[in-house]
Amino acid sequence: MTQPLRHAADVRTLALMALGTASLGISWLWSAPLLPLSMALAVTACCAKHNHTHCPTFRGRRANRLMDYWLTFLTGSSTSGIRVAHQVRHHGASQSPEDFVRCSLVTDMSPGKSLLCYVPLVIRETWREMDADMALAKRCKLRAAVRNERIALWMIILPMLWLDAAGFLLWVCLPWIFGQWFLIAMNLPQHDGCDAASRWDHSRNIVGKWSNWWFLNNGFHTAHHERPGLHWSRLAERHAGEIAPRLDPQLSHRGLADFWRAWWKSRRRAAA
Repeated sequence: MTQPLRHAADVRTLALMALGTASLGISWLWSAPLLPLSMALAVTACCAKHNHTHCPTFRGRRANRLMDYWLTFLTGSSTSGIRVAHQVRHHGASQSPEDFVRCSLVTDMSPGKSLLCYVPLVIRETWREMDADMALAKRCKLRAAVRNERIALWMIILPMLWLDAAGFLLWVCLPWIFGQWFLIAMNLPQHDGCDAASRWDHSRNIVGKWSNWWFLNNGFHTAHHERPGLHWSRLAERHAGEIAPRLDPQLSHRGLADFWRAWWKSRRRAAA
């Protein structure tokens, strides 16, 4: 029998998604104090959505569409809706005026102000360009996928709001917002102050095992830009063999704390 998963490592993806679903459901139904877990797993779900849009999780088309819907629910936004903005604009034209997460959106701002302003500005850019991005005839199937995912999401949101609006906003909506905000905000330290013209030094990387286990190797950003379609489970090997020997050592960090601290200092010096 053919293995339904394209890569066995995605057992971890599915397990973390199942845990995230359980955390949201238990929190909403019984007001269980699982909010920190739900928020962390919402970030993981956003990472899984990112990985899935680059490299489909399953071999079968139907299974991948179900995955799209599941990830839509776990992140509070359409899975198919990020494909053009991320794959075409960010990967195709990184840090150019076409890139919706370009660091120049917050040029000359202090670290704190840039973090406050960056995500709202990215969202504004995304929504402003979305209609034009989706208007091309070749994207009619993608438009339909986005529409159907949004309809399905609202079919879940409206009953939850009717049954327990306060509980939904606290236990479900807050993790959604945190997950999306965190992953979007990560784009700033990943690229800010780096050499956008360099093949290797355009991104900061997190190489520590713990955060990459939890967030599905999202830290190996240079390797991902080098090979966007490469499955996330192979990024660490590619980073070690091809990227690390060529990468500026200052762009490699052991964990999230070191990563954010290095960016903060760099941004503060640049804004001074």
